[in-house]
Amino acid sequence: MLKAFFVLLAFQFMGAALQDGLGLSVPGPVLGMFLLAAGLLAHGRYSRTRGITPTPTSGPASTGVGAQPSSDMTALAKALIAALGLLFVPAGVGVVEQLPVLRANALPVCVALVGSTLLGLVVTALVMHRMTGGQPPAENLPDHAGQVL
Repeated sequence: MLKAFFVLLAFQFMGAALQDGLGLSVPGPVLGMFLLAAGLLAHGRYSRTRGITPTPTSGPASTGVGAQPSSDMTALAKALIAALGLLFVPAGVGVVEQLPVLRANALPVCVALVGSTLLGLVVTALVMHRMTGGQPPAENLPDHAGQVL
């Protein structure tokens, strides 16, 4: 799992270097995430062209797209997702620290939150309606035991 953690840190570093080097407004870790995704996709395509058999996975999450991430990368991803709640602690501390500012601007903040939420819902509904051509959804979609991916 240490090698997988090093790979994640290396991609984050590459993203940060790319952001600093090109002066982009996108955060470096986000660029690193896209680089990692591109690397995993390229690895899957490379494995398929070389005739390497994909790593079998058990369960419905197997897509057959190409080579699966290593078991170390999968274990690290699951461990990070399990600890994801801890990453919200600094944001919560920041909100509590700024309570006087939030109290002074409560009305504009509430209007902005409600307005942006409603606008997001309306735009999402319009895009889905446009993309589906107004057709009703299929009723018998498999849920793969609750697995999204």
